[in-house]
Amino acid sequence: MKPKSKSTELHVNPSKPTTLEFGQVSPTEWRVSGKTMTIDEIIEVEAQHVNSTDLRVLENFSGRLLDKLKESNSDMYPGLREAVQVIIWVLGSPAAQQAKDPLPRWLAETGFAAAYFLKRFDLIPDHLPEIGLADDTLILQRVIERNQSELTVVWPDV
Repeated sequence: MKPKSKSTELHVNPSKPTTLEFGQVSPTEWRVSGKTMTIDEIIEVEAQHVNSTDLRVLENFSGRLLDKLKESNSDMYPGLREAVQVIIWVLGSPAAQQAKDPLPRWLAETGFAAAYFLKRFDLIPDHLPEIGLADDTLILQRVIERNQSELTVVWPDV
């Protein structure tokens, strides 16, 4: 993946009710590098930068994905633990390890989700109490949801 130096900030539309104070993030109102994007647009744009080498490197960092779960209060984020397990399983699967470029969309998006989860300073920095992993959770769960049919073929338990 190519390193990015773009600034990121969370954008909340004041005309719509916000749930940030309750530890949730609006899935439709994110601002990335000054542009408002949906979660699906973020996934599609960023997944384009993931290649087969990235998947193999990310598989080597599976332990760090689990470590991040342990060091955070991941129980505050329903479904996060399961989503991380699915991502780890996909990264270690033969489909990911034998993938060639250009990657199928579902593998590129899975790689993006893993890389996003590993970042400490993303749309919502992970160290912020109660909301730090909200964006990570939304990204991981949305990637799994978007690719449910492909993931079910590879791993029927998804």
